[in-house]
Amino acid sequence: MSSSDLRHVLHASELDDSVWRSVLDSAVSYKENDTRTNSADGKTIGLLFFNPSLRTRTSMEVAAAHLGADSTTLTPGEGTWNLAWEDGAVMDGDAAEHVREAIGVLSRYHDALGVRVFASGTDYEADKSDELIRRVAEVATVPVINLESAWAHPCQAVSDASLLTDRFDGDPSGKDFVLTWTYHPKALPMAVPNSTVKMAARCGMNVTVARPESHALDDGVMEAAQSLADPHGATVSATDDLDAAVKDADVVYAKSWGGPLVYTDPEKEAEIRTSSRDWRVTADRMARTTDGAFMHCLPVRRNVVVDDAVMDGSHAVHLDQAEYRLHAQKALLDYVWDLG
Repeated sequence: MSSSDLRHVLHASELDDSVWRSVLDSAVSYKENDTRTNSADGKTIGLLFFNPSLRTRTSMEVAAAHLGADSTTLTPGEGTWNLAWEDGAVMDGDAAEHVREAIGVLSRYHDALGVRVFASGTDYEADKSDELIRRVAEVATVPVINLESAWAHPCQAVSDASLLTDRFDGDPSGKDFVLTWTYHPKALPMAVPNSTVKMAARCGMNVTVARPESHALDDGVMEAAQSLADPHGATVSATDDLDAAVKDADVVYAKSWGGPLVYTDPEKEAEIRTSSRDWRVTADRMARTTDGAFMHCLPVRRNVVVDDAVMDGSHAVHLDQAEYRLHAQKALLDYVWDLG
């Protein structure tokens, strides 16, 4: 199989409409039927986690097992060599192996690779182009699944879309979806919010991104989301008024992110973030919704991002959301291996 024929999953928005719909339907079916098969018997997937993981790692390992496949999980730098990434690198430092050899070898051992590699937080253009995960796909000779990169988290996006499809009886279009920035003691990457706004738009939901002006999402992300919403007649907008945004919402999705300012003036970003502790999902705010669902990709800091009253109340679907990671990952493995 040539590299152009490989079924990589790098950004969910890059999947064509028929694949997107098929993957969502498959994930919902796995949830409804608790299906375990031997459809991937004899296959293996190599999982590389350059950054920590609980749900992504576990759900992918279990998803492979449910399909009859084996998995190998590696943490580069902990039991394996640190990697160099740049072509032409003079490797006289800590990196003992180049990504070309590491991915080249693992491609010969495995039938697919899953890779998590976070944003640099310092080079905006490199992160925006998703340079590292695309380098992996460039040198791999088997399908690559992005397990969260600098700019995207397709596994989360597919999982969340599957949950929303299930929750709204197969069609979440026309529902009001709020993605809200929240205070966090750290400046977090933008992969999840970038993927979430495009995911909800592609589902035909009317999306509002609530955030301080300082933490606006990239213009290109917002424009891409609107283009995904257009075929459904849906809208994508932004506001700095959280209370107004959540009024009558069907879904409130909380997530922290650092925003572009962290690349240009991290001290200013930290100052604004620290002064924005009131950007928190509370029971009062959820009471403004239309009995809306509360979503979060996890891990979440209770009583910082969201109050206990919300997490432990009737609005919360975060555990259902996390469960859907398993079903979505099985659906993605079906796709990259063309299991039928």
